[in-house]
Amino acid sequence: MKRLLTFALALLALCAVSACHKEEKKVVLDTSLRLLVKFNGKYGYCDQGGTTVIPPQFGSASIFSEGLATVHANGKDGFIDANGNMVIPPTFDKATIFLNRRAAVMKGGKWGYIDQSGKPVTGFDYLSTFGFTEGLAAVVVEKGNSAKAGYIDENGDYAIKLQFDDAAQFSEGLAAVKIGSKHGYIDKTGKLVIPEQFFQAAMFRDGLAMVKINGKFGLVGFIDHKGTMVIPAQYSEATNFNDGVAAVKTKSSWQLIDTTGKPIIDKEFPAPTIFTEGLAPMPVKDKIGYMDKKGDMVIKPQFESASIFVNGMAPVKVGEKCGYIDRSGKIVIEARFEWDQRAIDQYTHYYTHFVSDSAKGK
Repeated sequence: MKRLLTFALALLALCAVSACHKEEKKVVLDTSLRLLVKFNGKYGYCDQGGTTVIPPQFGSASIFSEGLATVHANGKDGFIDANGNMVIPPTFDKATIFLNRRAAVMKGGKWGYIDQSGKPVTGFDYLSTFGFTEGLAAVVVEKGNSAKAGYIDENGDYAIKLQFDDAAQFSEGLAAVKIGSKHGYIDKTGKLVIPEQFFQAAMFRDGLAMVKINGKFGLVGFIDHKGTMVIPAQYSEATNFNDGVAAVKTKSSWQLIDTTGKPIIDKEFPAPTIFTEGLAPMPVKDKIGYMDKKGDMVIKPQFESASIFVNGMAPVKVGEKCGYIDRSGKIVIEARFEWDQRAIDQYTHYYTHFVSDSAKGK
């Protein structure tokens, strides 16, 4: 596991405890779908019908999450709402998306958290941090000549003390932590429920977590919540499970397996892919189409690039432009925007790490 990185991922002075822990101001936000798009080198947003709602004007920007998006304006990061209003002024050196009503922001080289009104809710003395998931966030703090990781709650109080050499986000009630050179998993009380024994350890999805054993050049398998290796460590690489499917690599090719470890299709592939809403982008020669879990190409290969389906739509590259298709393959948002891989990676990462499979189709 790499040192915690900012997703996208505090203020110079520590806020007073009394100020941090006042009753939180409730913020009501418009959570209408907004799609991050790029036009003439600038980022803006359109709605699900393709109508430009927030004109392209930002040098960099994030996807919308919980009704807010990070944008870069006048050399700093701030937050806009779904109508394009700058509701949290751009005063931060860096900022992440909102998760569980909290966003990490940086000033002076250190991170802290704000709420959706822009008010600081923690101190700003973290070297690095993850977003809030399941009510907790991993933070890394200097301790003497080294650094230790622990977990804070939404008020900035330590729910799990600083004690780990690294730590990752909670998923399905468990989080991977590093102790010495090995990784294990803790529960929300901080109890080590799966002892440190893995070279690498990923988040849980669909009840399973990908782990690597026997060092950098070891093999990858999948464990359950009890730490039992239910899919043996026999692969050189693998992806997390998503929509009940993971991609695993043996020798030079990839297979797609279900949560029992059984291949879902009697076929090997040149690259991994991700299923959402029952479909996955798949290259065929020099074009991309979409395959179902039976292995049938239900949307013919015709695109230069493509990403996952969310809410019945997927971004695709037509020529050099980005548009969106529906599950029949019909273009529902004209391909008129610039294809921006950074924006597509944000979109893919967010919906495969922070949003449940059941919520994607809503």
